[in-house]
Amino acid sequence: MTAHSPRGTDAWLVSYGERPDAGFRVVCCPHAGGSASYYPWLRAAVPSDAELLCLQYPGRQERRREPAITRFPAMTEAVTEVLRSVPDLPLVLFGHSMGSLVAFEAARALEREGRTVLGLVVSGRRAPSVRPPEGARKVDFAQTLAETRALGGTDPALLNDPDFLELMLPVLRADYQLASSYRPEPDAAVSCPLTMLTGDADPQVDRAEAEAWRRHTTSDFTLHEVTGGHFFFNDDRPAVLNHLRSALAALRPGAAEPQLR
Repeated sequence: MTAHSPRGTDAWLVSYGERPDAGFRVVCCPHAGGSASYYPWLRAAVPSDAELLCLQYPGRQERRREPAITRFPAMTEAVTEVLRSVPDLPLVLFGHSMGSLVAFEAARALEREGRTVLGLVVSGRRAPSVRPPEGARKVDFAQTLAETRALGGTDPALLNDPDFLELMLPVLRADYQLASSYRPEPDAAVSCPLTMLTGDADPQVDRAEAEAWRRHTTSDFTLHEVTGGHFFFNDDRPAVLNHLRSALAALRPGAAEPQLR
């Protein structure tokens, strides 16, 4: 699947390696301001019997003429509908930063519907239970640009390019509004295993806030702290890929079943 129709499923899902005989599917939920094109490196962590799909949110790249989604319930509903519409395979959801919340709520919704969610991998985001109860904040040009520079993940040269900023800043503002609108339900949790990745120098997530994700699963929880800041997978990608490979290998269907002799 690739991005074709601006309103159809194909617009939402970008494939990095289709597998007609895939045993399960990994779905990536990008960060605020991010797009599917940021994540092809994940393919190196995905087993050969799985396919990798990345969400392309409205308002960016080939979907730039579509209005961005700025309310979290609408995003959860849209993502769930998209994942419900593709051929039914067991899923692992991965999200970074804001995408962690998208992945978490989509996993909860799909589990409620009886879909098989093998696991959830989140990164670069404090747990929903420790998120300050802020309303949607107003973010001006200077503040948005300063926060983007501080977090990394975007080529500094691009942040000095007026044409790039003209495309990027409306998306960032919309995504900040989206993230700020998120309100977790009390005791919100998934029933699948949950893995959390965090950077040891992330200015937005400290160790305790990362550890608090433990409260949001009724199954196994694993926390990996790696070297780096908010976009730690650019600082120590080999370590991140190793953790992801191990997590996905353990989550693949049948991985925990005893071997027949």
